[in-house]
Amino acid sequence: MDKRISLLAATGLAALSLGAAAPALAAEPVFPLGGPSALVLQPYPDSGASKERSLRYELAYVGPGNSFPGEFTVTVDLTKTAGAASVRLDPAKPRPNCTTSATAIVCKQQGLSVGGGANANTFDLLVSAAKGSKSGASGEIAVKGQVAGASVTPVTTKLTVGGPDLHLGELRLTSEVTAGEQQDLPLAFANRGTLPARSVALELDASAGVEPAETYDNCRREDHGGRGATTVCRVEGEFLPGESYQLAPDSPLHLKTTERAYQDRLRYGVVPDPAPGKDANDGKPATGKTLKLVKASAAVPVTDSNVDPRSARRAEDTDLNPADNERSLEFTAKGARADFEAVTASPSGKVGDTVAAELGFRNKGPAVISNLRSGQSVARTDIVVPAGVQVTSVPPNCRAVNADGGDRTDQLGAPRYFCDGGLFADAPGTYTGRFTMKIEKAVADAKGSVTVGEPVAGGTKPLSFDPVAANAKAVFAVEVKGGTSPSPSGSASASPSPSASASASASASASASASPSTSVSAAGGTGGNLASTGSSVGPIALGALGAVAVGGALYAGVRRRSGGHA
Repeated sequence: MDKRISLLAATGLAALSLGAAAPALAAEPVFPLGGPSALVLQPYPDSGASKERSLRYELAYVGPGNSFPGEFTVTVDLTKTAGAASVRLDPAKPRPNCTTSATAIVCKQQGLSVGGGANANTFDLLVSAAKGSKSGASGEIAVKGQVAGASVTPVTTKLTVGGPDLHLGELRLTSEVTAGEQQDLPLAFANRGTLPARSVALELDASAGVEPAETYDNCRREDHGGRGATTVCRVEGEFLPGESYQLAPDSPLHLKTTERAYQDRLRYGVVPDPAPGKDANDGKPATGKTLKLVKASAAVPVTDSNVDPRSARRAEDTDLNPADNERSLEFTAKGARADFEAVTASPSGKVGDTVAAELGFRNKGPAVISNLRSGQSVARTDIVVPAGVQVTSVPPNCRAVNADGGDRTDQLGAPRYFCDGGLFADAPGTYTGRFTMKIEKAVADAKGSVTVGEPVAGGTKPLSFDPVAANAKAVFAVEVKGGTSPSPSGSASASPSPSASASASASASASASASPSTSVSAAGGTGGNLASTGSSVGPIALGALGAVAVGGALYAGVRRRSGGHA
């Protein structure tokens, strides 16, 4: 009997052991459908057709590899829109394999991939208030997907006929500023809609040189590194149609100019009924102060926004007319200063070797230099190649010139190069590109140089904002082992910095922490920097600051996108 028990126990343990060793079944991939949670519609007019609003859903690829081969069926359920809204496919963005009925729109799509081209994974609808509907009527659109071997996360959009229409008041601030000064920000708005807003989100989207002076517990700050920061304050309440609102006397806001100021911008706006987001404190100690709004003593005048309507999309889902929810201001800092220093390297090798050098400049500050407003490069690096070596590869933002600075056709083997510094230079930030050079022979006392300055015909001139001219030029040499070429005499900038030696290759874009405007540009262009190897620029959120705004969210819970400095 004991032997039988032992044998059964041993067999059971063996089975358990084999079961533990068997590979686990892989989980099915889950693909999310993206779309707004709410959309407000203009009420049906007394005469004429109802105004349609765009509504987009997107099927996103999430999973291993770059694609999933199955056939997706996306169903837009319209059964709960009856009496409130009319829905149709957008004829300007047609999709094949779609069928439409009174209760549903069904579209089929073969496969899903990362990217997939413009509108490949999107489903665009036009929605309007139904004839005979009243302000306040509501319905919903439910969108779901189906595919063999995977699952699709559905999304529901609540539709409301009528809604708030918040109009932001115009601020008149001094455009010429000085580091250390503050200006009052008397934010105010009016509700010109048909329904109240139950909460609002106020946004101050500021570039690096300006920032709100006050902090409140119901405000959340999202830092974008050298690009500035976005401060969003959520205020609960009932903001009625026909009324205007302003900051309460005990919760003022002021805009402070910092030493990082040069050419800056403030974009400010208001969003009704933002979707819930993170707590404003975000784990930070409470200040005990709350930003509050009260009814304004006078009506906020209705004037046109100065923001391009194509980028004024912050409140497009919850406001009847999102084109007047935002405004922007530009500032120029008097006496702004930034020290641009040339960055060189000292490669070495034998005759016949190919060596690499990171060459460019760094901004030692204090100002963050941005020319997004003008579109001109912040600087040019003028690189003279030492004798005895031949350049075999250059960064894509550099172009070859002759020794006198004149134009040249051949891009390799040139004696001199002009490199575009891009539109933005953080402080501190290092911007270098990787040059490779073949050592052809040893040449006594052969030295090259790197000069950073303002672009002019044939070279550079000193930067007007740079108070330290001495470090704008540095020499460098390629040491030939066993030859006669000496190392350059000692300037601190002639040796490679740690950030320069850690830089990616010239063909790579800027480091992962760098923003889009510090990515490498096309040769000879002005659209991007040398690779940023020392900047702490973070991802741009919320589509900020006009010149680089390409859509995005005013409040983190409303939409997702990215934006930044101006």
